[in-house]
Amino acid sequence: MAGSAAAVAITGGAVLGLAGPASAHNYLVASTPEIDGTLTALPKAFEITTNDKLLDIGDSGSGFAFRVVGPDGKYYEDGCVDIDGPSMTTPAALGDSGKYTVEWQIVSADGHTVSDEYAFTWKAPSGFSAATGSSTPPTCATAGGSSTEAATSGTASGSTDSAATDALWIGAGGIVLVGVVVALLLVLRRRPAPETDDTED
Repeated sequence: MAGSAAAVAITGGAVLGLAGPASAHNYLVASTPEIDGTLTALPKAFEITTNDKLLDIGDSGSGFAFRVVGPDGKYYEDGCVDIDGPSMTTPAALGDSGKYTVEWQIVSADGHTVSDEYAFTWKAPSGFSAATGSSTPPTCATAGGSSTEAATSGTASGSTDSAATDALWIGAGGIVLVGVVVALLLVLRRRPAPETDDTED
């Protein structure tokens, strides 16, 4: 029975071990502007940096978005993003001083999309020329003259439905494996012991 219990423990551990990587999406570790920070000078670019390399298939930027929404509800990005290792950048532009919101979406190393948002405060320096902004999310012009829409919907989630689906399948697989082990234990326990020959010569 001790060996059987060990088998159950090993099986359960293997199932739990599978659940870890399935939910290991990239997460934010640094940003420009900083979360809830105050910006007093316009940087060359806004940046999102995560804990792992981003998955940019074909260097297309598909599935990535970096939006900057001003206090007037206008968008101050150009719709273009550049992905380099764990980071995503977009050219920086802002309007008048006020509270802005960054909305971002990336494709994790595990292939799942992750999106979120955060706020920062902009205090424009003296003589700053404010951008006009756009009432709709801008598109990024490609070399061929076409454009692609920014991928995010603007409503941040911080997670995806695909993660829940993965967990569901892994949990179901774990239940099946444990059931098989228990059934084998019951069969082995009920098997009659071999009879011994007690006759003496």
